Parts: sequence; structure tokens; C-alpha cells
Amino acid sequence: MDGFCLLYLLLILLMRSGDVETNPGPNTAESTVSEMEFLKLAQDIAPSYYNAVGISLGFSYAQLQAILAENLKNYTNALLDIFMKWNVKQQPPHSDKRQLLADKLREIDLGGLSDGLLSGSPIPNSTGGPPRLLESQTKPPSAESQTKPLSPELVERCANDFKFKYRSTVCKIRADPLNPTSIVQFEDLHTNLVLQEEHGTGKRLLDYNDIFDLKVNGEFPKRIMVQGEAGAGKTTLCAKIAWDWIEGRHSSYFVWVLIVPLREFKQHTIGQIAKSYLAQNNPATVYQITEYIRSNPDKVFIAFDGLDEVSGKIMKTEPCGSQPTDQMQVQPTRPSVTSSEACGSSSETDDIGLVDILCSDQLASCSVLVTTRPWRSVEIRSDGDLTRLYTFIHVEGFNRENLSVYIHKYFPKNKDKANQLIQFISENDVLSENMAHYPIYVAMLCLMWKELDKQKLKEMKSLKTFSQIFKEMIAFLKEHYAQKEVKRVDSPPLIALLKKIDKDLVPIAKQALNGLLENTLVFGEDDFKICPESKDTACRVGILSQEDRITADMEPHERHSHVQLTVFFPHKLFQEYMAGVHLASLYKSDRNKFNRLIEQVYPRRKEEFRYLLYFTLSQNKSIATHIMNSMLQGVNRHFLDMDKELPFIADVAFESLDPDVAALVKDRVSSEEIVLSISEKMTAHTVAGFAFIVPHVVKLYINRDCGPTMSLDVGEMICSMPSLKEVSLQGAFHHCFFATLAKKGKESKKDINGLFTKAAAVLTKAFKCEY
Repeated sequence: MDGFCLLYLLLILLMRSGDVETNPGPNTAESTVSEMEFLKLAQDIAPSYYNAVGISLGFSYAQLQAILAENLKNYTNALLDIFMKWNVKQQPPHSDKRQLLADKLREIDLGGLSDGLLSGSPIPNSTGGPPRLLESQTKPPSAESQTKPLSPELVERCANDFKFKYRSTVCKIRADPLNPTSIVQFEDLHTNLVLQEEHGTGKRLLDYNDIFDLKVNGEFPKRIMVQGEAGAGKTTLCAKIAWDWIEGRHSSYFVWVLIVPLREFKQHTIGQIAKSYLAQNNPATVYQITEYIRSNPDKVFIAFDGLDEVSGKIMKTEPCGSQPTDQMQVQPTRPSVTSSEACGSSSETDDIGLVDILCSDQLASCSVLVTTRPWRSVEIRSDGDLTRLYTFIHVEGFNRENLSVYIHKYFPKNKDKANQLIQFISENDVLSENMAHYPIYVAMLCLMWKELDKQKLKEMKSLKTFSQIFKEMIAFLKEHYAQKEVKRVDSPPLIALLKKIDKDLVPIAKQALNGLLENTLVFGEDDFKICPESKDTACRVGILSQEDRITADMEPHERHSHVQLTVFFPHKLFQEYMAGVHLASLYKSDRNKFNRLIEQVYPRRKEEFRYLLYFTLSQNKSIATHIMNSMLQGVNRHFLDMDKELPFIADVAFESLDPDVAALVKDRVSSEEIVLSISEKMTAHTVAGFAFIVPHVVKLYINRDCGPTMSLDVGEMICSMPSLKEVSLQGAFHHCFFATLAKKGKESKKDINGLFTKAAAVLTKAFKCEY
């Protein structure tokens, strides 16, 4: 006892003399960060933040590149290596490493991960057990405040932050689809789209205003799949939903509307995404947001935009406990964690993976809308249980009335110019049938109509394919930029500048293909670090866009030069076109690689890479012939699937516009007894493809109305197919159909064409068609 008293007295004296601190520093267990927490952070941080994280932790750029190379460019492993090296570095005495790391993460705009690190609750400890607890087995006050339910006031504050986010980003329309600064107010340019709801085996028109009045067994559907071709307006539909929520229309009865562009959030959970939309000073945590959604699913509407823009499988075909082989990358991927996590479980983080929502394993009673290109919906449709949960809607783009409204909005002060473009499109049947339905193409036509001279506008009349319009658009962008720099047309300096632009775009095309094959649609600046000048040129021309994520409300100390700026193509179609340019270049430079890539694309992933094939094959005749030969070699002559393979081949062949390619296809299927049925499901592009290759069809059934181009194509086919024995026509036709039969039927000696000639002569007279 005496010894204890002496020791106590000595301690008091030392404290008074200042040799012993009254507060020796943070609790060691609470101030350190476990290896599992470092791993979780490494997995949750996007590769685009790699340099920002490393530099903020004191590593040089050279060190970061060396670490990345050592880890074979695996960003997760490289980040984990950085955290481990930082963890053993000498820190200030009694420093709280957890707080230090959290501060660094917040400085580089990773506030959500910073909050999780400080609260401790979302991150498992190193043993994989429950979250850290104090000796009293209760959460500290700071953690409790971050995990208690959101107050009504904070719920409303979050909603207001979401609305501000959408006003600032999602609900801004570019008058020039390639220029990020050409922003107009949403309603100044937005035009409603044609929507159709699947009903039984058919479709029925659906007015946009009725979307939120849909009923399935008396209730609003909990899962909606919105399909549409590239450029049909799927993203605009999501923006319209957000806008109406902001303005208190239609979706206003939802407390929160969350618009999630999947191309930007492949490895995040719904709570993390929502948190990233909030203002910097909003105290709501990921945990609180997730729990609000989980507890109030009927008050939250989630729209996932671009399911086709992420890779892997949606369905978890492997049972939990086994290792899935190709899981969809829209949830945190954790290669070193438990099998339950690999199957999409969020039990340890209490957050909700996006796959779990898509499969309705989580938030089953929350209303969720998903947009995609048609090919990607097949996976959900092929699952009997899952497909019953979804209501399917199709975005068909513009009809004639929508087209007129959009163009007049584009030229609000020049009605004559708008009417001239509308007339031009209506007279150019290829544009009106194949492209005028798609807002992305209409926007491009408006831009060219606004800027091109009369001679160039005349040349536009020859456009027939998607490849042609993109080729013209890219050429227009290059010339438009070059002429800003060099005013004199056709001068040597202008020609030299155009050649330099072409050279600068070569590595951009290569990156486009690499990204497309990996389903990477949003890039970081580091992805172009070996060709920064090329990136800058592409941005100035308009083929790339660059927007930084540094917001105006950030504090000055939070604005760091090393924060990654996102780089992306203005639309996936532009990336696909540039990827096609690079793939075509491999035909000469690396034929083996070219062939390997074509084999990867066709037939296994042909729908996914349909436009890549279009744009590659259209580059020159030799490539078109080579690709078509490769495609035809994969088709068994005696088991050709008429419903799938031949229409696809006709589409691809048409993009070449090469008669030798058409002859190649025709000869390849010459022995087939082809029965061709043209229904509402077949596009004008495919019909044009069949008219182009003129296969040996013996029976032709037309079960749809046909506009000018399609009427002309069908008339040409009837008069050009020597093996045709039977024709059935059910639908309305343009008068040029009958005029074509009357004119070309006379040239044929076939009885069937003679009969058409007699019938067409009467119809031609009735329609007053003169030839």
C-alpha cells in the first residue's frame, strides 16, 4: 500500500511539472484502421481517384505509377498497397490515423467514405466480426447521431439537395449535343417521346403523362424496364421524370426520386450514390439514407439509366457459398471477402447493392425503373420469375409531330429555317424512316442544318446509313473547329490543321475501343496521360467532353489540382464510331488482332456490338468484304435462322453500301427457301437491308404500314426477286409502292409480276402517280 501511495504521489508531481500529459492521445484501438477497413476502402474507391488518394497521402506521382505497375494495373491492389505503406509511415505523436485518413478522403471529395470511416459502422473490423463496440457495448454519441433515423426536416433537406443536383446536371439539355456549354433550360428544348407498353403479345401506345398511372393488378408496378435503341431518348426520359418531380408534377407523391446513371456508378451502393448527391454540409450519412429507403420504399422512386452500359450478369446463377464467374459490376466487387458478399449480400455494410435491387432481392416494394438497349433486357426476360416482376415499355423516339415540335424548339427565332429542315427530312425518305425517330440524330441534323452552307446541305440528301451520318458529323466537327483557327478555306494551313486533328484522334479512337470492350464509358484524365494533347484536341473538336466534379460550394482548401476530371464521349454512339475507326485500322496494322476481335463480337455479342460492326465495316470495301465473309462462315447453310441471323446480316451488309457485299450475302443463302415476313417489329433499316441484298425469297408477307422509303423498298423487292412465288400485303402503302410495281413490273416476264402490273395500273391512276 505504501508503495502504491508513493507511486501515486510521484505521478501527481510529474503531471504538475508538465512531464506527463493529462490526455495521452486517442484510444489506440479506435484511432487505428484495420487491414479489412483498408481493403474495403480500396475496393470502394473508383480508379479515377487513384492519384488523388496517393498524392493526398504523401506519395509522389512517380511512386504511384510504380506501385500501379507492380500490381499489374490492378487499382484495388495498388490502393491497398498505398494504404499499407501509409499506415506504417511515421505519423505525428499520438496521432489519430482514422481521423487523419478521413480528413484526407474528404479533401479529395470522398466525403461518403470519410463518414463511413469515422462512424465505423459500415466497415467491418479485421476479424470479420461485428462493428467495433466500446467497453460499455454501446455506440459513441457521434456514431449514434449518424445512424439514428433521419428527421423529417433532414429528409426534406436531402430531397432539396437531390433537386438541386438534377437542376444543375441531369435536367440540362444541350442545344448542341457535342458541346457541354450549349445548355438551354429543360423545357425550352425537351419534346415528348413516343412510348409503347407491352400488352400481351403486342404493344399499345402509352402517353408519358400516364406512366405513373400504370397499374399491375391494381398497383403501380414495382419494376419497369424501358427499352430503346441507341439515341432514342432513354436518358432524356429519366431527366423528364426528375424534372416533373422537381416541378411537382406526376411523380410528386414520391418523397425522393433517385436518378442513377449506371455508367458512372458501377461499383457503388444505393446509399453511397444518394450521399454523393448531397451538399457538402448535409449531415445525413450513408447508413441513414439506406435505412430511410429501406423503411419507406413506397416513398422512393429509383431510375437506373443505362443497364447496357455495365458488364457482367445480373442474375446470380451461382448459389451463395460458391464463387460466381461473371457477376455484373454494379455493386462493390470484393475479390478477397466472403462468398456471401460475392453473391451480393450487404449484411456487413447495411447498404444495398444495385444488383439486389434489379433482381428485387432488396427493396422489392420500391418503385424502380431501368433503361437499356434491347439486347440487354434479354437476361431479365429469360428468367421466368424475374420477368413477371417487370412491366416493359418501349421508347420509340419521335413521331412526325414530335419531330416538328423539337425542330421548332431548336430554331425558336427562325420559323422558316425550322420548316425548311422539316420539309428536307420529310422529302429524304431514308432520313425520315431510319433516323428522324431518334432524338440524337435529329439534334445532329439540326446542328448541321444550322451551320452548313448550301452546297453541304445538298450533299446531306445522299445520306442513307447510320455510318454515313456519323462520318459526316465527325467531318463537320473537325472542319468547324479548324475553320475557327484558320479562316481561309482550302488553304495549306487549314489542310495541315485537319491532318493534325486526324493524327491527334488516332489514340482517342484506340481508347474508345479499349473502353467499349471493357464497358468503360467514363474515363479519368489518367486514361489519356500518354496522349494529353490528343485528349485536348478531341475536347476542342467536340468528340470528347470533359467536366470536372469540383463544385462551386466547395471550400477553397478542398479544391485540389489533382482531383480527377471525368472525360467521356457525348453519347455512346460516338464512342462506338471512334472504336470502329480504330478497329478498322487494325485490319492493316494487326490482322490477327483484328480477326480475334471480330470473333469476339460476332456472333456471341453481336447485338451488344451491332453499331461497332456497322461503323467498322463501313470504313472501306476490303474490310466490309472480310467481315461479311467471317460472318457468313459462322452461319450453317442448312440451319440458317431466318428470324435472327439473316435480318442482322442484312442490316450489317446495308451499312457497307457495297454491291459486292450484297452479292456475297445473296450467293451465300442462294439455296435457301426463304420466307420473309415484314412486320411492325422489323425496322426500316432492316427492310432497306433486304432490298439491298435482294435474297432469294419465295414467299413475302407484309404485315405493317409502310412509309415512303419502306414502300419503295418493298416494291423494289417484289419486282427484283426472281424466286418469288407468293406475296401477301396487309397494311397501308405510300403511292410510290404502286408506281414502282407499275413501272418495274412491265420489265418482268413472271406471271406474278404481270398480275401486279395490272393491279398497279389501276391503283396508280387512282393515286395520280405519273412516271
